Amino acid sequence: MLLCQALALQPKEVITIVGAGGKTSALTCLAQELAAAGKRVIAAPTTRMLPEQLSRLTEPVLTLDSRRLVAAVSSRLKVANLVTCGAGIDDQGKVVGLDAATVAALKELDVDYLLLEGDGAAGALFKAPAAHEPVIPPATTMVVTVAGLPVLGRPLTPPFVHRPHLVAGLLGRQEGEALDEDAVARVLVYPQGGRKGVPAGARWRVLLNQAEDYELLRRGRAVASAILTAGGEMVILGAVATPHPVRQLLSAPEPAPGGVGIVVLAAGAGERLGGGKLLLPLQGQPLVRRAVTTALTATRSKIVVVLGHDADRVAAVLEGLAVDWALNPDYRQGLSTSLRTGLAALPPGTRAALFVLADQPGVTPGVIRQLLDAYRSGGKKIIVPVYQGRRGNPVLIDRSLWPQLLALRGDVGAREIIRAHPEEVLAVPVPGPGILQDIDTPADYQAWLRENNPC
Repeated sequence: MLLCQALALQPKEVITIVGAGGKTSALTCLAQELAAAGKRVIAAPTTRMLPEQLSRLTEPVLTLDSRRLVAAVSSRLKVANLVTCGAGIDDQGKVVGLDAATVAALKELDVDYLLLEGDGAAGALFKAPAAHEPVIPPATTMVVTVAGLPVLGRPLTPPFVHRPHLVAGLLGRQEGEALDEDAVARVLVYPQGGRKGVPAGARWRVLLNQAEDYELLRRGRAVASAILTAGGEMVILGAVATPHPVRQLLSAPEPAPGGVGIVVLAAGAGERLGGGKLLLPLQGQPLVRRAVTTALTATRSKIVVVLGHDADRVAAVLEGLAVDWALNPDYRQGLSTSLRTGLAALPPGTRAALFVLADQPGVTPGVIRQLLDAYRSGGKKIIVPVYQGRRGNPVLIDRSLWPQLLALRGDVGAREIIRAHPEEVLAVPVPGPGILQDIDTPADYQAWLRENNPC
């Protein structure tokens, strides 16, 4: 999934990126994505920045004279859709940041997006802003605060934390103490921390960066939950310096701890159907949207959709639905990788996970409610639906068994856990065969259309 897609950008945005742990990489990633999509983009700092950081995108326009800078950028935009700039070079060899008036003038050019880097972090993973920063122009429409997840468990000292005394002051802790999920979230949501200087009316997003393995994704999900609970609207868990910059997209509201999470498995390539399976139209909507809508109709639980093959297109057809997304870049290694991806994206304190297959359009909201009710009242750790003596999907697994799910490898799913714990299985009879019917081949698809659209 692209970073620009996850941020849900609107036309003519001014985006200021602040924080630590990948701020420049995020700006670079976003600029390249937008330029590749044919958008006209200007990238610049509002504080000091190394010239080579801008040169990674394109050779910058550098001049102290604001009018000349704006004119030069306007001229450059006639031949290129990505321009970088700055207000000259200081005596330390760094690019000087733009002032608010210059930003406002650049915004009036024929440009789609103005991307700004609003503070420095000396290469650290985490920071709190000093008195003079961040420099966020009033024209800003979105602020993205970045933090590097590998700071979790690290001491509150350089090189992990920039200006550790400021972070310690916000937290009421001592320098040198280890940073945990609660501490990182508190600094990010604090008005003098990660939210400092956000203009009235601007949208605020948090990017928890360098989330490249299950453990960091799991711990990052705990940070995100605290941010969302404290009033954050959106948190992205990402790895912006990799080919897969967005790993989870999480939005408010967060459920109360102790509920059941829904994981919709939608990562497969659908090769037996020739690809594009999840986008097949069924009664006016794509197959994957039908599955997610069914889950939303059935429950108010947190719903995570695991994406993989053709993730950008699949995510696009889910736009507007109140669900979280999690990207599985390793989906070709089998179902077990999607199970891990989904579990890592569920809120902390989730009691159980119900795994819903996106290619089973016959599963109804009533079936999902039956399984959830059976778990709440049945005292068993594994809940499976049964039709005429045959076991199907979705399957619910209690949290106590998740370590065994996480240990699975290859194209293996919950069936292995069911076999290993027959005493924990509660079979729930359901009224229809939808739990048994996957759409895997063209013949499956045509048969489903005939049976459900007889006219």
